[in-house]
Amino acid sequence: MINLRELMAFRAVMAAGTTVGAARALSLSQPSVSRLLTELEGRLKVVLFRREGGRLVATPDAHLLLEEVERAFESLEALSEYTGRLSKAVARPIRFIVSPSLAYRFAPRAVALFEAAYPNVPVIIDMRTTETAAEFIANAQADLAVVLLPANHPGVQISPLIDVPMMAAMLPDHPLAHHAALSPIDLHGQDLIVISRRYPARVRIDEAFERAGATMRVRIESATSAAACGSAEAGLGIALVNAFMAREFVSSKLVMIPFEPTIRVSFGMLLSRSAPPRAALTFMDSLRLAAREQIGSTILDPSLPVSGPANVLS
Repeated sequence: MINLRELMAFRAVMAAGTTVGAARALSLSQPSVSRLLTELEGRLKVVLFRREGGRLVATPDAHLLLEEVERAFESLEALSEYTGRLSKAVARPIRFIVSPSLAYRFAPRAVALFEAAYPNVPVIIDMRTTETAAEFIANAQADLAVVLLPANHPGVQISPLIDVPMMAAMLPDHPLAHHAALSPIDLHGQDLIVISRRYPARVRIDEAFERAGATMRVRIESATSAAACGSAEAGLGIALVNAFMAREFVSSKLVMIPFEPTIRVSFGMLLSRSAPPRAALTFMDSLRLAAREQIGSTILDPSLPVSGPANVLS
């Protein structure tokens, strides 16, 4: 069996070039280092060093051995790091899903707030649709998600996060930018940038225009609020987006004006029906605070359906 202390002495001599230097590096006496080298040579039945003019000269066999010894010590160092992580009980990451339109400001702010309480818990941010997020949560592929409600899935629980109105986003020099609020009549015949028909809020926008007898001239239909706000900023029209997502992209280049009649949109947090990790519950608090900072309200409109068959958490 190879003796680790002998290999340490051999490695130190190869690095220092002398037994005196090796002894100093290992905090041993010079005779002890010489003895360990002699024992190693006897064990291997190989000459590792020759003395020439009072100096130790490594043989070709010593150089070949050094390559294998270095690889062995690299493996030992990796093993030492791994056992150190085990002893510190490093927490597994929180796996968090958010809509792509909330990944710019809201998600990073929530992570920053969470890090203050759990500085050593990593967060993995993924971006999915509401339907896919619910599947991930139900199948334990993620711990927590923020989605647009309703989210109907029997395998998840829902905790209301925030309830916001629809807004009209446009350039400051738009003729309607000075209005305190905008109705379908005000927007009659205007170039509009609206969300996809697969979202419930779009249906309610269409109904509002129909009731008012106003023409809804859709120039762009977008699946994301990011694209809608970007299109408005490019001067392509007025974007009708919910206030929560609109605040992700608010800038001096856009004016946000309330849309009337009020159409409210709700967001919620999805969790698995099994007991969530304690850190995930703290992360929920961070999400609530980040939402409050972004909008200034976390009141959920009780008249809106939020969950279908899933549980609703307070």
